Amino acid sequence: MKRIILLSIISFIIFSSCSSSGYYQRELSPENTGIDFSNGKWLLGNIDVDYEIKDKLTEMIVKDFSKHLNGRFANALNDKSLLIARQTPVNPSKSLIEELKKGTNYDYFINVKCTNEKSNDLHSLKGEYVDRFTVDNYYYGSKVNNAIVQLEIYDLNRGLIIYSQKVRGSLGSGLTTSKAEKKLFIGCYKKIMKHINKAS
Repeated sequence: MKRIILLSIISFIIFSSCSSSGYYQRELSPENTGIDFSNGKWLLGNIDVDYEIKDKLTEMIVKDFSKHLNGRFANALNDKSLLIARQTPVNPSKSLIEELKKGTNYDYFINVKCTNEKSNDLHSLKGEYVDRFTVDNYYYGSKVNNAIVQLEIYDLNRGLIIYSQKVRGSLGSGLTTSKAEKKLFIGCYKKIMKHINKAS
């Protein structure tokens, strides 16, 4: 009996470790050759992420970029005079980047977007007949939880995307907790920041 209990505890610890650490994949992008932090004023836009993790992630990003920018860095949430939309889409057009310049008067803009997806999302079957088994599997079956963090930097003076990096993290199949998913987003961001620190 004691052996069964011990094996159950060990199995739970192993499962928890795998779920919380996750697996990460960095997508290649032509705009990921490093960043020149030596000049200009930099602005962090409003991070597009769930409120449960927003404060923690914002704090980390502010701390990390402040190390590179020596007082030339600001958070858009702390400046009410900015004339920009609350959220900026990733991969914006040149005209949209130019609008950011007019509305902020900064030289560089950091845009961060976080999304969470399930591998068997029914949205992928939109417009098709969905049988009962597929629906039941979606609601009751095991799902692969993917967290995606995308960080882009725009040169507002030239209207260009100068850095773009996306990292996908997976918790694998099975039940997951909100705490594990939060760690996954943090892990994705850390992978991006590690690349920035190494390449810049």
